[in-house]
Amino acid sequence: MNGTPGASRHLVFLLVIAGVGAWLRLDQFGLQVVTDDEWHALVQLFSGSPGQFLLSFGYADYSIPLALLYWCEAAWFGITEWGMRWPMLSAGLLILLLFPLRASSRLGWRVALLFALLLAISPLLINYSRQARPYGLTLLLGYLAHWAFLRYSTRDEGRLWSGLLYGGSTALAGWLHLVSLPFVLAPFLPAGLAALRGWRHDQGAAVLGLLRLGLPSALLIALLIGPPLLADPGALLNKAGSDMPTWDTLLGVWHTWLGTPLSVAVLVCLGLAAAGLPRLWRDEPLTRSVLLGLFLALALLLMARPAWIHSPLAFARYLLPAQPLLLLAVAVGAVRLADAVARRWGGRAAIPVLALPVVLLLAQTPLAETMRKPNGNALHSTFQADYRTGRHGAREIIRDRTPLSAWWTTLRSHPRASLTIAAAPYYHYSPRWDAPRWEALGRQRVVPGFLTGLCVGRRDGEPPRDPRFVLRNAVHLADAADLRAKGIDMVVFQKPYRDMNRVDGNRFGEDTAHCLEVLRRRFGGVLYEDDKIAVFPVNAVTHDRQ
Repeated sequence: MNGTPGASRHLVFLLVIAGVGAWLRLDQFGLQVVTDDEWHALVQLFSGSPGQFLLSFGYADYSIPLALLYWCEAAWFGITEWGMRWPMLSAGLLILLLFPLRASSRLGWRVALLFALLLAISPLLINYSRQARPYGLTLLLGYLAHWAFLRYSTRDEGRLWSGLLYGGSTALAGWLHLVSLPFVLAPFLPAGLAALRGWRHDQGAAVLGLLRLGLPSALLIALLIGPPLLADPGALLNKAGSDMPTWDTLLGVWHTWLGTPLSVAVLVCLGLAAAGLPRLWRDEPLTRSVLLGLFLALALLLMARPAWIHSPLAFARYLLPAQPLLLLAVAVGAVRLADAVARRWGGRAAIPVLALPVVLLLAQTPLAETMRKPNGNALHSTFQADYRTGRHGAREIIRDRTPLSAWWTTLRSHPRASLTIAAAPYYHYSPRWDAPRWEALGRQRVVPGFLTGLCVGRRDGEPPRDPRFVLRNAVHLADAADLRAKGIDMVVFQKPYRDMNRVDGNRFGEDTAHCLEVLRRRFGGVLYEDDKIAVFPVNAVTHDRQ
């Protein structure tokens, strides 16, 4: 930046864009319900101990270091939604600054600022900055590893710190999510081949330099990953050989990475990316090692065939490092095209070209739905599984599975977000949890109402009544103090129903059907009841001090 006025002005612009990105990531952040795979790590805490979950990757991958962090938080001051998600949020905010700053040093400030804006509005990156899963954190660590390896290989000064950063980032990324390893280890392949070719010229100095970096890194990786691999190899083997990408996966992943349902937006952005890639290859050395890392990661995925890889979202997150590179290529291509337009028609004509990818990606952005007020279920699969219009299975599954009571629309007579409603039974598998539709129809906040301790001993997706688990966006219906502290106005019980998506014709929710009578006794008369739901007032219970 060299301290010039122009650089200072650009830095201010970057901070403003990063502020917009931070606002998008923090919007209703503290209201988000724990859902889907976020429960994997919590389940380890219910009955496990570090001695158990440090020695297995688990049948359902729970990310060992996150489980260890949560165990410490739960033991020290109680685990909350913020406590689960702050590492990924921190990584997401750092990406907004560090990635564009790197681009500015190699590709100029116009590319960097457009790149920053594309990062800021990316629905996928916003989602993984808010979700208690390791993907946003491994994305940052993966790029830090590539950058640190490049500095270690090309500079003599600061080699120790670059080596420490590479080794730490690589080992932690692999420990957080094992699929990250091929990506972060990729730089060793071309560097090792080049060192062997130059053996006679430098008397093996380059090889020794790589060994000084590689051996400590390998040892650290082995210390972290070796125990669970050796103690429970079946945890990984049981997840392999399940699925393969399809043509639909390969089409849908571009919509997921770019964050748009519009095919025209995808085509235009891919065209810009193709125009920008040659300059990226020439002027940004990280491009080559990142692409190699993505190729190795893809090869591993095709050999391992992990579960759900046919889903565009799962495929996109396994290869998540491709997304920032794609957005950077779009920015470079847009600037190249804008320069060509400016030379022919003047500088003002270039402005629409620079704005084109941003306008297209915002035209029907999924953020319009996830940011509606209130929405405490923005991480729900109905918003995240597939951004394409008409291809979103979760919404159709929920609509067909769960009967909808007309009562929810009556809540619109109340001011928006003036009521908090606890709904039961809660299902942590989000396609069975219809809260996004309930919140959209009633414009009121809906949180899980846990039945554990009231009418059941233990349910999947519900923590025990234990001071170690202090989730703010859920309530134990057996605990009057908890109902009062969280300002619950009503409790809604979803009655058992026939799931039309299942051919066996079984009634869904029969395991909690007996809870309805327990709720009648606890809360007294109903406010509303039909064949689908029963609604109970909470005031009588919350004022009961027994």
